[in-house]
Amino acid sequence: MAGRPGAGQNGAVSPSVEVLNSRLAKVLATLGPSTDPPGILEAMVDVGLDGGRINCAHGTPEEWRMRARALREAGARAGRAVSLLVDLAGPKARLGDVVERQVAQGEEIAFAPAGIDGGDALPTSWPDLVGAVTPGRSQIVIGDGTPRFAALREDPERPGVVVGTCVRAGGLAAKKGFVVTFAETDLPALTEKDMADLRTAVELGADYVALSFVNDEADVRSLRGALTAKGSDARVVAKIEKLPAVESLDSIVAVSDAVMVARGDLGVEAGVARVPELQKAIISAARARGKLVITATQMLESMIHSAEPTRAEAADIANAVFDGTSTLMLSAETTIGDFPIEAVDAMAEIAAAAEQGLGPREQEALHSGRSAAVIETAVQLAERVGAAAIAMPTETGSSVREAARHRPRRPVVAVTESDRVAQQLALEWGVVPIVSQERPQDTDDLVAQLLAAVERSLGLPSGTPVVLVYGPTGAGAGQTNLIVVREVGDTPVWEDWVV
Repeated sequence: MAGRPGAGQNGAVSPSVEVLNSRLAKVLATLGPSTDPPGILEAMVDVGLDGGRINCAHGTPEEWRMRARALREAGARAGRAVSLLVDLAGPKARLGDVVERQVAQGEEIAFAPAGIDGGDALPTSWPDLVGAVTPGRSQIVIGDGTPRFAALREDPERPGVVVGTCVRAGGLAAKKGFVVTFAETDLPALTEKDMADLRTAVELGADYVALSFVNDEADVRSLRGALTAKGSDARVVAKIEKLPAVESLDSIVAVSDAVMVARGDLGVEAGVARVPELQKAIISAARARGKLVITATQMLESMIHSAEPTRAEAADIANAVFDGTSTLMLSAETTIGDFPIEAVDAMAEIAAAAEQGLGPREQEALHSGRSAAVIETAVQLAERVGAAAIAMPTETGSSVREAARHRPRRPVVAVTESDRVAQQLALEWGVVPIVSQERPQDTDDLVAQLLAAVERSLGLPSGTPVVLVYGPTGAGAGQTNLIVVREVGDTPVWEDWVV
């Protein structure tokens, strides 16, 4: 981490490519003013950045274009595929122009929906506030959790105005965001701003597009439909940050390509005490279906202004790795923080250390289908024979994602002809994407290509055993049916194992 011998710019260390590619959990950092100065993004990639996030709640399309271009250029200079995730702002409800003041516990406050003059009631941007309230369950929660109002009811003298009693004291301020827990009616999944930002995301070639404040699978389908209409194959990330999404978790995961444990608003809705339990449940649900899962929010919050993380933050990151997250995300630490390079370096180092403490791999039931069964067997075989890596060719990335689902303890070198597929695989657990335009002529060519990719990306010496997984030369997606144990240098370690 920062300050170690050999530290470079901002005190961060540049690990070798082999060290970077041996880490399994990936690092995603939000781009912002702190990453804009020349050389910062290059240094972040050098110390372990696997992807960049553009948060559409902040900045302008011009700034997003500049940052996306800088991210791609930094990855290209480092010879590494990096992912670009564009995070739509979503339908965030906000207070209107209210006077900044403190609210005491037990105080009653009235809230007026958008378009209604509620007299002295606080104006809000929510159009049907009274219709959103679930009697006996809902609360209005301001900001990051305080103040909080319960016992919500409609004011009999002012139709549409909601009155609540403060159950947790805190401050009010103009334009402050708020949520209604257990809302019965919701704001639209994609706002007009989101649709405009989506056009920019497609223009930027976003590998992932994240949808904020998801309620159910219909919200996810609406984003996928909008992307398809624009000709984009970006992968869809459902952010789990609302209680209705928790209750519809399985169906949301089923129709998403990835999910994000958005712990900030999730903690606001559910309460911070439930966040660890919900994090584990969300990661488990994503893994069960082979979906990428990102854990986010305040992972290294102290590093906004400190060059070193706290011990509690290190434990938090390690626990996310133990839970099985694919990717760890940085937010304010890299957008406005003083130490963006050190934050990435610390995240990568803590994750790598945590991986050394992972217990035995859980045995899971084979998925239906021959290809999925072969891939799981290859992951198990790699552990049994002590292989240093698993290598496989891929056209779409689906076979590689199946391998990542099992959280192998060694890197999965994925060889593809597509830059797009490589970029989308860059956030998957343990995956080292390699782009090669050399199409093998036969099986011997394919084996040689895979071994060369492992040697080049991981720096393994000759004689190191690796497991190769592939299908017949020229086969399409879903045709993986062969497992071979070979040595780097193309000398069989034992007799080939073929399944």
